[in-house]
Amino acid sequence: MKIKNFYIIGVVSLIALVLVACSNGDSKSSTEQKSADDVSASSPYSVGLNDYYKELKEDTDGEINVKHHPDGQLGDKDEIVEGVESGTLKFGMVGGFPNSSTAETMMLPYLFKDENHMHKVMDGETGDKIIKQIEEEVDVKIVGHVYFAPRQLTTKSTEVHEPKDLKGLKIRVPDNDISIATWKALGASPSPIAFTEVFSGLQQGVINGQENPYDLIKSSSFDEVQDVLIETNHALPVRWFIMNDDYYNSLDEEQQKMVEEKWDKYSDSIEEQYKSELDEAKEELIDSGMKFIEADEKSFREATKGVLEDIGKERLGEDLFKEIQGLK
Repeated sequence: MKIKNFYIIGVVSLIALVLVACSNGDSKSSTEQKSADDVSASSPYSVGLNDYYKELKEDTDGEINVKHHPDGQLGDKDEIVEGVESGTLKFGMVGGFPNSSTAETMMLPYLFKDENHMHKVMDGETGDKIIKQIEEEVDVKIVGHVYFAPRQLTTKSTEVHEPKDLKGLKIRVPDNDISIATWKALGASPSPIAFTEVFSGLQQGVINGQENPYDLIKSSSFDEVQDVLIETNHALPVRWFIMNDDYYNSLDEEQQKMVEEKWDKYSDSIEEQYKSELDEAKEELIDSGMKFIEADEKSFREATKGVLEDIGKERLGEDLFKEIQGLK
């Protein structure tokens, strides 16, 4: 009986030692945190974020341990923002914020002259001011931004060269004041219907056109129900990489610096890969038979100048708006 007891005690002790050893060996590992986006798992954004989190985990000995959930697995854009605000998500990438009038200004017509102007603004002190203003409206830490793509117009058969060619056309737009005001100023009839209903709306003739970047036009198969693509480049928004504010503040200075500096590196590689895919999407749209037209951007800019200046000054503040325009 004593031998049996000694055997049991020995086994229990051995198990305890193994558990202690495992615990000590993994003492620096932290609980796996969540990140989310609503774009596909194969997009440059998702691939880039996975690599970014992998490097963060390695370089912090597992203290920053994040699993990314793409494809809207954890909600749409607004739900992702809410999750990061509440802390159920520690990181997220979104195209905008539900309660930020400042972030919405990224959709202003021709706010940026081109991508070089966008980078000049967003990568410098002016961009820091924009981010600070957004952070005052939304309870998140904005780690940084990343390039998206200029938006283009498509129609069923109407060739659009100048705003006057848009008269009477029903154009699907995102449901925000800026997009609606922009297309009204251009002479079209803006229709803010849900994105999921765009294809059927185009197919049935409920709407005559829509506006999106090349990649979304192709991935959504709009080329099957639209014949003409007009390169208007009327808006150049960015995507935002956000973080729970409390989680950011819980990190030490070295970790915070690592989070930000590594993002700068990965945002560049994501942009490079995304632009490559944009070029491929454009070629595929041409191969599918779509007719490409270079719009008279000067006339588009002139027609929307009032929207840009009135809403820009109101939401950004006159000084910040002038600062952005001064960097052209």
